[in-house]
Amino acid sequence: MYNTLLISSSNWDSLKELPAILKKSNCQVDIFSAGNSWVLHNGYYDNWIEAPADITAFIEHLLDFLKANFHNYWWIIPGDDITLRILNDRITDEALFYKVMPLTKIENRALLGSKAGLAELCTKYSIKSPKQLVYNDNLSNSQISNYLGFPLMVKVDESEGGYGVFKCNNEQDLERRLAEITHKKNLVFQQVIIGEDINTEALYKNGSLVVYNYSLSTKTIGNFGISTRRVFIHNDDLDDTLKNIGKDLGLNGFGNIVFMRESNTGEYYLIEIDMRPNSWMYYGKFTGNDFIQGIKNIMQDKFDLIKPPINIKNKEQIIGIYKKDVYRCITTKDFNGLFYWLLNKNGSWRYIPLHDKVLFRKVNKFLLDTLSMYIGNLFRRKKKWA
Repeated sequence: MYNTLLISSSNWDSLKELPAILKKSNCQVDIFSAGNSWVLHNGYYDNWIEAPADITAFIEHLLDFLKANFHNYWWIIPGDDITLRILNDRITDEALFYKVMPLTKIENRALLGSKAGLAELCTKYSIKSPKQLVYNDNLSNSQISNYLGFPLMVKVDESEGGYGVFKCNNEQDLERRLAEITHKKNLVFQQVIIGEDINTEALYKNGSLVVYNYSLSTKTIGNFGISTRRVFIHNDDLDDTLKNIGKDLGLNGFGNIVFMRESNTGEYYLIEIDMRPNSWMYYGKFTGNDFIQGIKNIMQDKFDLIKPPINIKNKEQIIGIYKKDVYRCITTKDFNGLFYWLLNKNGSWRYIPLHDKVLFRKVNKFLLDTLSMYIGNLFRRKKKWA
């Protein structure tokens, strides 16, 4: 039996599809989390190890559990950035590190949860990325702007989900942002590449690239937040780049790897690596980049890159995550987006989680609660001004 342990220290909804991927890959699925967590709202896990909600107590309980039980699991998956970052800080034993963390090279652990760490590793391994600077007390605003030019991005080191990322168009913007940010340690300043965000979700085994998706975001929550709808295409431009990144850094597990494709040249620049799963990986089965098959291949020691069948290879597919995209539509008053789902445009109903009754009920309750709250606030505002 391929026993897996999925760990979640936060109520992060991007893990809600992962138990289905693991279970359909013939894994036993154990979940280590607190009680009120999205990762538990599905019908695909076998055992729940209840953990404290307090993050300090959670980590202590988790470390004790891992030290006593890590040998019982084929695969241990830290499922969110907070868990990954804290475990990276706390784990000193190499054997435990290699069992738990998604790397085969402990010397590259700065990658895990750190934007500054990624910047350093891009330099170390000559990975093409935008020009970057990491904050220090001797770095003046003029030095930053002279080296990077405007516009530029400011990224808080240990931030996630698009939060803590800011665009500065001029010196005044930069001064204002730096005055607002209190925690400047390892703050990253990054050149802006004019072009398109290219999202790739990947699965690696011991540095080998097994499967990945390639997509462009079409709808997001906020300017730099999570994407809720994407266009998926097959494009092998990044095959060699992703293979080399995996080999150089020692990637081992799920990863979200984001590039900018420059408009004028078509060149790709690496801007982000997060070594944890997300919701989009489940939808690889629709694009021909099937993560379930990828895990099954790993079980058989097959590490060749999965390629989509011919009937899918040349198709563009618009995929939305039902829960996140409908939530975005409600909270931003995107009525066209709501009709997109109501009228099954682009076959959107295929991506409603009907495969999982538990998840389907939970998501619909969440969306109805959101809609009720929105309508209630609307009536309260009207009453106030009546």
